[in-house]
Amino acid sequence: MIERNPITGDPLIVAPERAARPDLFREAQTGVSVPQSQDRCPFCAGNEADTPPEIWRDGTPWRVRVFPNKFPATDRHEVIVESPEEHTTFDQLPPEHASLVVDAYINRYYSRKSEYTAIFKNHGPAAGASIPHSHSQLIGTPFLPRRIVREAIAFRGSCPLCDLREHPAIAETEHYRWVASRGSMMAYEQWIVPRRHEPEMRTGLELASLMQRSTRAMLTISDSFNWMFINFPNNPRAHWYLQLFPRLTAHAGFELGTGSAINGVDPVDAASLLASRAG
Repeated sequence: MIERNPITGDPLIVAPERAARPDLFREAQTGVSVPQSQDRCPFCAGNEADTPPEIWRDGTPWRVRVFPNKFPATDRHEVIVESPEEHTTFDQLPPEHASLVVDAYINRYYSRKSEYTAIFKNHGPAAGASIPHSHSQLIGTPFLPRRIVREAIAFRGSCPLCDLREHPAIAETEHYRWVASRGSMMAYEQWIVPRRHEPEMRTGLELASLMQRSTRAMLTISDSFNWMFINFPNNPRAHWYLQLFPRLTAHAGFELGTGSAINGVDPVDAASLLASRAG
């Protein structure tokens, strides 16, 4: 269900059924089961019957598997399970397997158009995950999120992402720049930005390798992290990118009340530490 802020008119999603989804992190911490909880991981190989019928898999035995979310936020809400093994994190995947995951993101992004398609990863309890098994999600919305609308306006002039020399570099490859943005809203926030100016993600190339290095570095800082692909459909002036950060603190009253942020780590220091721990 889509509702709107009565002041701004900004759309938001109301999905009460999401409250019934299993939270294996909460169960492990409290020992108290939540409604409809499961006593085994529904994402592990052999437990495929615990999920809705799959949309796609890479083969048999599968390495990557996609299926509709059992507790959807919208009518297009998918789960991308990144490995058949429960305790394998993204940085531990063989390189070709990690590239397969990124290819799955891109293929699912273009499989069916919504007004906006968000692809994101919540890893760990502080990042909003409810199941430890490594996975990502796709949510299609019938509206352009306010953030996308606002950032798209900034691309009406010269592109702010085609030249990132002022932002501390973590690493660079032929096709990507990995930086700690001076405008980071979170501690140790990073942006992976394609050198080629395109509004939407098209190809993975070295992206999976950079994401694995980022994951490795973030997990030395926190057991929880997020990443999200920021795309700008039908806006050739815009420049897509990937935003990543470990979760050290929750956004509190100031952040929620103002829409601004307080970042306690200098991006120069963040870039240095992340580069040293990326492997």
